[in-house]
Order: sequence, then structure tokens, then C-alpha cells
Amino acid sequence: KLRVVNRVDAAELPLDFSYVDGYVRSTQVPPPSGVMFPCSCGRDTGCGADCECMGVPYYGEGGLLCTDYTGPIYECNDLCSCTMECPNRVVQRGNTVEMDIFRTPKKGWGVSTRRALRKGEYVCRYTGELLSYSEAELRMSSDTTYLFDLDKEVPPGSRARFTVDARSFGNVSHFFNHSCEPNMAIRGVYIGHLDPRLHELAFFAIRDIQVGEELTFDYNPSGPRAADAEESTFHCFCKAPSCRKFIF
Repeated sequence: KLRVVNRVDAAELPLDFSYVDGYVRSTQVPPPSGVMFPCSCGRDTGCGADCECMGVPYYGEGGLLCTDYTGPIYECNDLCSCTMECPNRVVQRGNTVEMDIFRTPKKGWGVSTRRALRKGEYVCRYTGELLSYSEAELRMSSDTTYLFDLDKEVPPGSRARFTVDARSFGNVSHFFNHSCEPNMAIRGVYIGHLDPRLHELAFFAIRDIQVGEELTFDYNPSGPRAADAEESTFHCFCKAPSCRKFIF
């Protein structure tokens, strides 16, 4: 499903990067906790809008996410009697989008889609090393960062306890670039547990995306303040009409 395309220079994909489909958990990260419960939907009838796992109907027809919903997504789990075709098993069925990892003139590697995507369509998860916050702090540098805090359910003013680092381990999302006008958003997803500290991170299209279009998300939705812009070392090259010129 993946191709590598470089029509810009002689660069090759990083040799110190390992492809993984899930989290590589540090010894400082505990196993997920939280008791799972099965829904009462029948195996033959399938899960509908009243499924107890779902809570609210965030998936619509064809497994498309209702993108106005920004809360956590609770998919059916191994205790449920429904099959993998259940409409509430979107992320766990895996990625079906064919993509190209391609070289850009100023942004390093990027990712584009080889087929059109519909608004709300699931793209892939963000995977990598699962670290404690203290471990992640030691890896912060002035270079491009791949650290993503698991903070989708952290109260305002509080700090995430765990972080995903996709620098050395990850999947195609390692190569997703930033845009100030992105075509994807990321949501917190629960599949095999209910531990709010250790949710999954999943990308969904937030508008229709054309064949060959680059897949992007906003690395820093709050954006740098104008007063901080001159001190930033993370320049933005997204060329969007509303480009902030800086990422961090």
C-alpha cells in the first residue's frame, strides 16, 4: 500500500527508522488499566446508534467520522459479540488508504494519497515508542520533533503522563507534514482498554481530499504567538493562505 517517490534529490528514507503498527512501550509505562464491558448488541443484528460502547453515534454511514465530534471514540472490544464488520470497529480494522511517501523541496519527506478520501474517513493511527513524560523530556531538542502527548483527556492546566515518540519507531504517520490549513485531524480512540492515560491516536480526513494531495495535520493548533515568532526555529512552508510562518 506504500510507495516511496523521490523526484527532488538523492535522499533515501532514514535507515534508523523501524516500521511498527502499534506502540512500543517503555519499561516506565504500565500496561493499560480499566475494566472492559461488552455491548448487548447481537452478533447477527450488529451494533447501531444505541450501542453501549458508542455512547454517541460518532461514526456515520460507511464508517465516516462525524468530524464535529471532538471527544473520545470508544470502539467495540474483544468482549463484544459483534464481528469485525461492526460499524463501531473502524480504527481496529486497520488502514486501507494507499499512500505515497514522497520527497518535497523544503519539507523533507511528505505523504500523499493515491485515492480520493471522503470527509470523516479514517486514515491511520499515530504509532511509535510510548514513553513516560520524563523520558520524553530528555528527548526534546531543537531539531524536528515527533513527540505527541497523550493528552486528549487531560484536564486543562494538567500535563499528560505519557508521550508517543515516532522518531525511530512508527508507521507512515512519521512522514506526515504540518499545515496551518490541514486536511486531517487526530482523535483519541479506545479499543482494547479504557485507560484515559493510554488512548490510541487516529487520523481522520476533515474534508474531502483529492488524489495526489498531501496529507497534513496541524502540529500546533494553538499556533505560536506573534511575539514568539522571531524566536522560533520551526519555520512553516505549508504555503496555505493563512500560514502562520512558524510552527513552534
